Amino acid sequence: MKKILLILSVLSLASCQKNVYLTGSLMHQLQENELDLTRIQFYNDNPLYLEREVPSSDANIKSGKVIFKNGRYINRISLEKGTPGLLQKENAGNLLLSFEKSKDDNALNFGPVAGEKGEFFYQLVDSQGSPAFSRLDYEGNKYLVIYKKPRVRIMLSKSVLNNLKIKVRKMKGNKVK
Repeated sequence: MKKILLILSVLSLASCQKNVYLTGSLMHQLQENELDLTRIQFYNDNPLYLEREVPSSDANIKSGKVIFKNGRYINRISLEKGTPGLLQKENAGNLLLSFEKSKDDNALNFGPVAGEKGEFFYQLVDSQGSPAFSRLDYEGNKYLVIYKKPRVRIMLSKSVLNNLKIKVRKMKGNKVK
């Protein structure tokens, strides 16, 4: 009886979740239904920081904040968990998402990366599509990427799935005559 209650409580908590991960199969469904990806609200699932050292005389900081750390000036840009982002463009199967109003050079690159159970998840990658990196180009500069968790994946609202039209056809079967 306890196992049944535990399973029911886990299922009810999972159904309350508002966002789902953008996977390869979900992306295929979105494209098959010809949904305009630029009209979908995306979110990141984990936080990260972008940091670069700047000379003290450099006052051309476009975004983020400058902190003084170990005798150096550091430009830090934070991306908090659940920050809304928009698709800027698609590039060779990758999605360039912007989390702040700006030009294309302020977009982060998310590509399909093999994850759990053989499914592909759209995860933060470098310009070559590799999920194993330590620096990213952002605002025309190289930034060190500092994770609070090991990866950043893309999510979207479950309500987007309500707009999917799934065509179902039943196979009649073949019989030997």
